[in-house]
Amino acid sequence: MAIAGGGAAEPGATAAPPPRPTAPTAPTAPTAPADDWTMRVALGLDLGVGSTITAYNENAGPSATLFYTALRGTYDLSHSFAALLTLRQWWLPSANHATMFGIGARYEPFVYSYSRIFFDAAIGPTSTSFAWAFGYDLGAGIEFELPDAPGFSMGPYLQYGSVINPDSRESDDGHAWNLGASFTYHFGRAAAGTPADTEHHPHPRGSYRISIPDTDRDGVADDEDQCRDTPAGIHPDPFRPGCPESDEDGDGIPDVDDACPVTVPGPKPDPKRPGCPFIDSDNDGISDADDACPSRPGPASSEPSKNGCPDPRKPHVVVAPPPPSAKDESIAPKPVRKHHAPRQ
Repeated sequence: MAIAGGGAAEPGATAAPPPRPTAPTAPTAPTAPADDWTMRVALGLDLGVGSTITAYNENAGPSATLFYTALRGTYDLSHSFAALLTLRQWWLPSANHATMFGIGARYEPFVYSYSRIFFDAAIGPTSTSFAWAFGYDLGAGIEFELPDAPGFSMGPYLQYGSVINPDSRESDDGHAWNLGASFTYHFGRAAAGTPADTEHHPHPRGSYRISIPDTDRDGVADDEDQCRDTPAGIHPDPFRPGCPESDEDGDGIPDVDDACPVTVPGPKPDPKRPGCPFIDSDNDGISDADDACPSRPGPASSEPSKNGCPDPRKPHVVVAPPPPSAKDESIAPKPVRKHHAPRQ
């Protein structure tokens, strides 16, 4: 008999199977900002200086220098094209000007992880000091993304502009060029928090890096390395960046830590004195530097004045030489007897 819900089940009834465990829900990736019209809008400012190629009025002065300012707004039609609305102002020589209310397009064929190359063009009615005319311009440039300011980019540009018959008193067209800086703020890239559209440009954007050479490859750049051609080694000098500590005897122990800075320790270094050889003249196992009696063997002692010295309480035993053997007697020199002649 099966029991379910605290009551008795009818004969032949089976218990309901337990519910199947559900798989844990995978975390969802952060969603991109809503794709409304504001995410496609960008505002820009252009500032430049240039020169007129032909005069814009009949009585033009000798100067040809001009200044250029422009305000623009763009709306992305695709990932490469954007519609352009602009107000451009050429500050011409001789107190003249050319102001254009134009429409156009901006094309970005190359978008990299740190920059974007653009071409733009605009056309529209243009006002000068002497007439209403028709003008147009063509430009190109490159803008660099700022890693710490998403959506903001800036860079140089070059532009050519022309106004058809800017002075009603003559039939010549005005032509000019200018070079300057372009500044753009894109609301969509700013809201996404990344300089580029990661959906169509999957490669992550990089940050600017300034590479400073390291000639000796010790990890200290040349602009701070006081020993550019010498690696700092395993014992860098704490007071001279990029320099090794002095080691006059070349034993690998810096002079500041070497108890014998001009002596190589050799194959048997002194364990108590870094950089020094172990010297034991009396062969009692105590270095001469710590041996109070370096020429007489003796045991080690905790008292420095007795360390390595023989015990004075023990008499100095003189071992007698062994008695001569028969062989020694045979080879020993014989005594010579002198014979004196009798006196007469």
